[in-house]
Amino acid sequence: MIENIEEVKFLGIKLINSSDFFELLLRLLLNTYVVYLISNRVYLKNNQNYQFYFSYNTIAIVTFLMSFLLNSVKLELGFALGLFALFTMIRFRTGTIPVKDMTYLFVVIGVAVINALANKKVSYLELLFANSVIVFAVNYFENISPRVKSEKRETVSVRLQKFDLFSSLPPAQKKKHLEQLVSKPVTHFKVKKVNQLENTAELTIYTKPGG
Repeated sequence: MIENIEEVKFLGIKLINSSDFFELLLRLLLNTYVVYLISNRVYLKNNQNYQFYFSYNTIAIVTFLMSFLLNSVKLELGFALGLFALFTMIRFRTGTIPVKDMTYLFVVIGVAVINALANKKVSYLELLFANSVIVFAVNYFENISPRVKSEKRETVSVRLQKFDLFSSLPPAQKKKHLEQLVSKPVTHFKVKKVNQLENTAELTIYTKPGG
């Protein structure tokens, strides 16, 4: 029955090609899930920009479908590079987009192109591995990288009275005192300047973001 349906044509085009359709469905699901992880679990969690969240997901879906359906024309690499050039032109005609947001755009386009244009020589395991590497890399540089972590810390400058009493406290009590002072969880602090005559000190307190 299925074989008979596959032989049916309309205006010279097959009504259905089951193998190609299921491949499209499988790759689309993979692509949608990976882009969801990048846009929702990484980007939106850290940047709270719902406008770009919408753009990333819709552009990724359209790019994937366009790439997959035109893949039979054997455009492949040239087509992929053309997409990047197209969105670069859009970037310059739609006002300034932050570099970080633009990078996320290139990432989701790249993911869509990879998932759509990977040929038969690339196994599904290799495709899954490539997607996993991209998700891990984006998450690492956004959340896990020590440099990024240090940049994300919020700082508060305070002038501390009775510094001699403060300096005699154990480390745990110093931290507790500073947390009560700034009403935020404190990671560490640095003494910038001490005034012995007034018994005061200027401190830079590093707090957890959103604390």
